[in-house]
Amino acid sequence: MKRIIEKPIAIAGNMEMPPFPCFMVDISTRQDDLIGDFLTKRPSQNWLMLADYAALTDHQLWTAWLLSQRAFAKGKALARSIDAEFLRYIAGTHHVSEAFKKVGIQKSHDRAWIVYLPEYEENDDELYPVIDFVQSKEIFVEIAEKLGIQPIESRPEITLDGLDKLGIEVTKLDEITEDIIIGFVISSDLNS
Repeated sequence: MKRIIEKPIAIAGNMEMPPFPCFMVDISTRQDDLIGDFLTKRPSQNWLMLADYAALTDHQLWTAWLLSQRAFAKGKALARSIDAEFLRYIAGTHHVSEAFKKVGIQKSHDRAWIVYLPEYEENDDELYPVIDFVQSKEIFVEIAEKLGIQPIESRPEITLDGLDKLGIEVTKLDEITEDIIIGFVISSDLNS
């Protein structure tokens, strides 16, 4: 059992949460309106682009997913769409516009994450992600092909550079770094 926020989430027995469905891409060859093209070619608002440094751990991403899904389910979301609400939590801010500046794609970026926010099932007031990894990967490949960008094999990784760009003050990586990142995501509703 692995905890996300304060409640235990059990998936497939006592396994940890699965890897979050996110895919790294090389965007260095795109000179035109990548975000505009992405928004027209993505299948739904459940797909988004995120700065390469902003995805640090699967638990960080699952925590932001859970908080954004809960916010929409309870009618308390600050953003108009689930993708923007997710970005707000990743950025650790109360302000949607600040989140786009902090963790959105900028012209200077060479790499980015394409992220899928899974749907969920509710059971005993808990939200459980419904994930088909094969289908998610196939949709990602279609999106990348339509956009003319190349996939890169990668998984989220904690880096001092990423922490610094998010505004998380950590001088060295240790066993509590991930807890600090999770606290930063949770603090989004407190930081104005």
